[in-house]
Amino acid sequence: MSAARKILALIAEDEPLLAADLATRLSGLWPELEIAELVHHGPAALEAIQRLQPEVVFLDIRMPGLSGIEVAQQVQVAHLVFVTAYDQYAVAAFESAAVDYLLKPVSDERLAQTVSRLQARIAQPASPADLGVLLQQLMQRTQEAPPARLKWIRASVGSDTHLVDVDEVLYFHADDKYTLLQTAKREYLIRTPLKELLPQLDPARFWQIHRNTIVATAAIACARRALNGRVSLSLHGRDETLDVSRAYAHLFRQM
Repeated sequence: MSAARKILALIAEDEPLLAADLATRLSGLWPELEIAELVHHGPAALEAIQRLQPEVVFLDIRMPGLSGIEVAQQVQVAHLVFVTAYDQYAVAAFESAAVDYLLKPVSDERLAQTVSRLQARIAQPASPADLGVLLQQLMQRTQEAPPARLKWIRASVGSDTHLVDVDEVLYFHADDKYTLLQTAKREYLIRTPLKELLPQLDPARFWQIHRNTIVATAAIACARRALNGRVSLSLHGRDETLDVSRAYAHLFRQM
């Protein structure tokens, strides 16, 4: 029986930890996939694709220098997967084109689905879609005004209402009726649920780590993995730890 054919791949992701995590998870799901290189900005991605000619490329949409879409417009790749934190860039055309997308933070289930799609397309190549049209649609979307991000949050302390600068927030933790907002100096209570808060926060600066917790990435000191596989976070200058649910544990595999 002949050995399975190696598939050459490239990952272009401007966050090195996320790039390394994606490479590790892909290796577990798809042993025949050979990650040739990890690059972290657009010009490096363009150069590496032209030099290596990979069959599969994972492209972060927002990268320094050149966006993933600008890179894709200048190269020919059999199978493209765009990676983005902004779901407005995920267009329905991806479902039928030789292109897929992954939404950050990438769940194990969604990554496995993408691997299955890529394997099927490689095994039975279909007629290529008009990627020029699709890329133009994506470019128009990336040039639209970015979603508004919270700058200030109205929060309560007793009968007083305070304006809290989002830059001061260490984490949000949801309770039955309220959401606790923790800064370095004190805690506040707000009535906004996490599911409404999350889309208004910068996804590069705030990560959901549990169904009831969102943490500021700058506040994380280290991640610890227990023998049972559970992950907890220590924060800079804080005594408490935050639990990470299994659904989000992959974010900290390289920490």
